[in-house]
Amino acid sequence: MKKVIIALLVLTACGTAVFAGEMQKEGSVLLGYAVPGGDAGDTVDGGVAFGFDYDGYKINDMWSIGGTFLYTSGSGDGSVLGTSYEYDLKTWGLTPYAKYSKEMDLGGKKATVFGLAGLGLYGVTAKATILNTTAEASDSEFGFNFGGGIMFPMGDKMTLGADVRYHMVASDLSYFIPSAKFTYSF
Repeated sequence: MKKVIIALLVLTACGTAVFAGEMQKEGSVLLGYAVPGGDAGDTVDGGVAFGFDYDGYKINDMWSIGGTFLYTSGSGDGSVLGTSYEYDLKTWGLTPYAKYSKEMDLGGKKATVFGLAGLGLYGVTAKATILNTTAEASDSEFGFNFGGGIMFPMGDKMTLGADVRYHMVASDLSYFIPSAKFTYSF
């Protein structure tokens, strides 16, 4: 219940802040590597991370509100007491965020640095096979994420840069995700 109340408060605050700004229309594609942490990080190998960002509302010159759809996949194998097993772990996340951006001059070249934080809904699917028997489970969890990065202009409407985020999906699963990010402004 506590998570629902916090989520409603955040959405209410974001909804009132949206009307103070302007529509931004900026879409990004992220491609990176998901490094799992927590208890699951002890057994799960890292894997590909893919995501889409949409910065929809610019509150002022520095603050904006957006959202990310994220997908991660990891798999591997191991052995327990001489018995081999295989596993597969997939995670998706729908994570709205608040973002702080600042333009900088790096020796005559412009760049934009940013930091962001948000709450989100994550879905996790795990599948394990041992002794030709497969077990599968899935769950949805509320979690949070934070991170930052730097973007360099590639023209009037395009930027390319790096993005690093930490996603706390559940008490026993988190991800550290460094990624390349390509952004296009509409």
